Amino acid sequence: MKYILFALIIGFLPLKPLSAVELLKNGDFETGNSMGWTYWETYPWDGDGFPVERPTHVAIVIPGDIGVPSPPIISGSFSLAQEVVSHGTARGGLYQEVKVMKNVPYILTGYTAFYGDDTGDQAIIGILDGAWNAAQALVDTNKNCLGGNIVSSWIDVSITILPTKDVITVFTETRQDFPHGYVAGWYDNLSLKPLSESTRHPQSQ
Repeated sequence: MKYILFALIIGFLPLKPLSAVELLKNGDFETGNSMGWTYWETYPWDGDGFPVERPTHVAIVIPGDIGVPSPPIISGSFSLAQEVVSHGTARGGLYQEVKVMKNVPYILTGYTAFYGDDTGDQAIIGILDGAWNAAQALVDTNKNCLGGNIVSSWIDVSITILPTKDVITVFTETRQDFPHGYVAGWYDNLSLKPLSESTRHPQSQ
C-alpha cells in the first residue's frame, strides 16, 4: 500500500523541464586561457586581395589590454581578447567544433566588444554549418560583426542555426585589413544550447 501511495504522490508532483545542456567548453574563459578552443590564423592575409606587404599576427590575450571595455568582464574573473598589436594585415581567432543533431535548432549567445582605429578592423563571432573552414568563415553570413574606427561597449549577441550536418563550428575572428593601427575583439560568456520550443519566436501566420 505504501508503494502505491508513493507512486501516486510522485505522479502528481509537477515535472520541471531539464535545462538545456551547455555544448561549448570554456565559453566563459574562466580557466584563464583558451582551453577547449583551437587557434586559427590566415597568414599572410590581406582582405583587399593586394600583395601582402606587412603581414602580422592575431594574439590571444587573457586578460587583454587594448581597448578594454567597461566593465572588462561580464561575469566571473576573465574575458577573452584577440589583439593585433603591430602594424600590418592580420586575420585569426578561435574555433570550436560541436557535435549536434541535424535539423534541430541551436542558439549561440554571449557578449562581444570591439576596439578599432580604421575601416578595415573587425571583430566577428559566428557559426559554420559544418566543420571548421577558414575560407568558408570569410563568406559565412551567420555571424555578428563589429568594425570600423570605433570603440564599442559590450553587445549582447544571439545567433541561431538549423544544422544540415552533424557538426557545427562556433568561431571568433579578429582582423586588421590595413597596414597600420591596433585592433582588439573581446568575447565573454559564450554559450551554445539547443533552442527549446519555449524560446523560439512565434512565426507569422
